[in-house]
Amino acid sequence: MEITQSRCSMDEYLIVEIMSRLPVKSLMRFSCVSKQWYSLTRNSYLINTHLRRSDSNLSLLSYTTILDRQLSTEFGISMLDDEADLVSLDLSFSNNYTCSESVKLVGSSNGLLCLVTEAHTNGAKSLDGVDIIIWNPATRRFRTIPKPVLPENINDCTKTGAYGFGFSDDNTNDYKLVGIFGNQVQVFSRSTNSWRQVEGKGFPSYQYYHRSEWTSLNGVLYWMAMTMTDGCFESFILSFNLCDEAFDVIQLPSTGVVWNSRLLSWKNSLACLCESNLQVWAKTTDDNTTLPWTKQFSFDSPTSSERIIGIWKDQVLILRLTSINGLFLYDPKTKKRGKQLPKRENYSYFDAGLVNYVESLVLV
Repeated sequence: MEITQSRCSMDEYLIVEIMSRLPVKSLMRFSCVSKQWYSLTRNSYLINTHLRRSDSNLSLLSYTTILDRQLSTEFGISMLDDEADLVSLDLSFSNNYTCSESVKLVGSSNGLLCLVTEAHTNGAKSLDGVDIIIWNPATRRFRTIPKPVLPENINDCTKTGAYGFGFSDDNTNDYKLVGIFGNQVQVFSRSTNSWRQVEGKGFPSYQYYHRSEWTSLNGVLYWMAMTMTDGCFESFILSFNLCDEAFDVIQLPSTGVVWNSRLLSWKNSLACLCESNLQVWAKTTDDNTTLPWTKQFSFDSPTSSERIIGIWKDQVLILRLTSINGLFLYDPKTKKRGKQLPKRENYSYFDAGLVNYVESLVLV
């Protein structure tokens, strides 16, 4: 059943109108009815129409937990719904991986997640033990993409790379994965299923990347980065535009922003959360490179055993690393602690992150 916006009968139009308003879970049941229905759930017009109508105000909590009194860890992802309840997602790809491997969520775009798994061999990490997965939690479909081919002179630590994933909203309508390996930049295109090296216009050399601190917004990827200038380390934000594939350097707010500050998308703006003095700064216009940062709010510092994870509906999500380990919300306006989020019995949170998410039919 081939449906396009320009060539669509009334019956087909009504089918798309109805189906584009249904949850992905219901649509996936329809795909089992016949080959015709299966084909429809993979039709680009239905996929794009459904995506435009989906709830874009969801968040995903990715976390690593550690079993109490043991050393075994476990990676998980839960959806944070409108009531701040956690709904665990079934990691449909996880049967292929063991707890000896670490899993990192490196991108979220239009319902697709990009994850990187790293196998540890004698305490070392290299690209040989890396798998890169594109996964749609709603459809439960995933695939492992090919690894980039890197020069032999790049050391193992650099080979693990810093990654970013997003949608290139240009004429190609492509999903791209960017890998930064030392002074080399490679881009994977979903449409060609291949990597290519890019010169990286504006790419600064001799920098280090905080691999856990990234965000994406409106077709631009952002990483927290650091370089050495005159013998001193200097922190900054490195951006990469997925359309023109150009880099840019963004200076950090002048107050309290350090290497471990968090980057996030907040109210459709690039924001930086300064953990040292708990301030939130944001770029409140489309020009994220030249216009100044604006301080949005600040709040009382929690104890040294508490970490800021992200922002959910203007509330701050905090991870408490103590004997009463857990996640809770904090309202900076009322200065009151809010809801305590549940956690698995006998497990403690070790690390966590919060990303924007939308349920979709987008193909992997």
